Amino acid sequence: MTVHSDDFPESDDRVEHPGAARGAWTAHARAFAPLAACAFVGLVFSGQQYLLRPERGWADPLIGNMPQWLVWGLLVPLIGWTDRRFGAGRTLWARALMHLPLGIAWTLIALGIRFAIRPVLHGGYPPSVIRFMAERFPWDLMIYGAIAALAVARDYAADARRREREAARLALRTAKLETGLAEARLHALGGQLQPHFLFNALNAISAYTEDEPQRARRLMAQLGELLRASLDHAARPEVTLAQELAFLEAYLGIERARFEDRLTVAVHAEEAALNARMPVFLLQPLVENAIKHGIVRRTAHGRVDVQAWREGDVLRLHVRDDGVGLPSGWTLGQNSGVGLRNARERLERLYPDAHHLSVARRPGGGVIVEVAIPFRADSAHAPDESPGASATTMAGAADGAVVR
Repeated sequence: MTVHSDDFPESDDRVEHPGAARGAWTAHARAFAPLAACAFVGLVFSGQQYLLRPERGWADPLIGNMPQWLVWGLLVPLIGWTDRRFGAGRTLWARALMHLPLGIAWTLIALGIRFAIRPVLHGGYPPSVIRFMAERFPWDLMIYGAIAALAVARDYAADARRREREAARLALRTAKLETGLAEARLHALGGQLQPHFLFNALNAISAYTEDEPQRARRLMAQLGELLRASLDHAARPEVTLAQELAFLEAYLGIERARFEDRLTVAVHAEEAALNARMPVFLLQPLVENAIKHGIVRRTAHGRVDVQAWREGDVLRLHVRDDGVGLPSGWTLGQNSGVGLRNARERLERLYPDAHHLSVARRPGGGVIVEVAIPFRADSAHAPDESPGASATTMAGAADGAVVR
């Protein structure tokens, strides 16, 4: 048997989206809403007249009221368009004055339409056109006034909604711009630390290039590893405590090679605090300051202690050294260097009015730096899922181990 394509109806590839159908239905409903509303008002007046004189039946009230309201219902869209076309941008009083001549014109049009269809409903024209118009003009002019008032109110309401949507869009755009600006500032502040640290590291390595070239090469290898770790950190304003301590351990590898037995650094961190979010590159400059300003300036053995723990909803960080202490008259606001100034600015950006940073002398000698920020856990880096280097450092530190 041969099957021809004509045996099957052609398929219609057009698929009507449900949302488009609802939108079309809504548009049609809005178009007919004024006519339906005016028809309802006409039925109300007709019902009122019927209740007052039921012996006349429904025909006379309907013929006397419905043409008037149906004509106005048909004219409502045109009145609304006229108001938007000529009244947009005017003040309320200017708009009201505009509707005085328009009201007379539209009322005469409505009465003219009703006069034209009168033979269909009443079997002929009235004997006096002037009397027909004069009797109905005041009431119909008031109807126009009500319609015009609704049109103006609807336009003002629509304009208010547009302004609200525009304000919301501007607020969202401003928030996005402010967020982007804050992130750019944080990245810029983080970027300040990298050349600062690199300069210090290279300056330290250069001291060994002639007298101890093997140590210099070893320090350069350590520096390469640290720079690779810093590139992983640099793209984010915040990292977990475990990740920050892993980076700190890479930095301490260089310091251990530099100072050998002259320096002891102990890191103690609670396991519950390892997945806390904190500013990137925060601990390294604090420890670097402790070593540079507290330990390097003396010939005896020095010690730096780093502590991190959770205290309720606060993550606390302490960096202590037993070095020479702060100079007389030293203040954080006036005398801080790049590392401390950078740390203070980034804390202010990330946690405005919700952080603490202080630098003070220790009673037994040396300096203590205290930092407190809101504890915010990073669900993507749970304590048992921390990177291997961080987990090793933390485990040893939690047991009181000393990193030399």
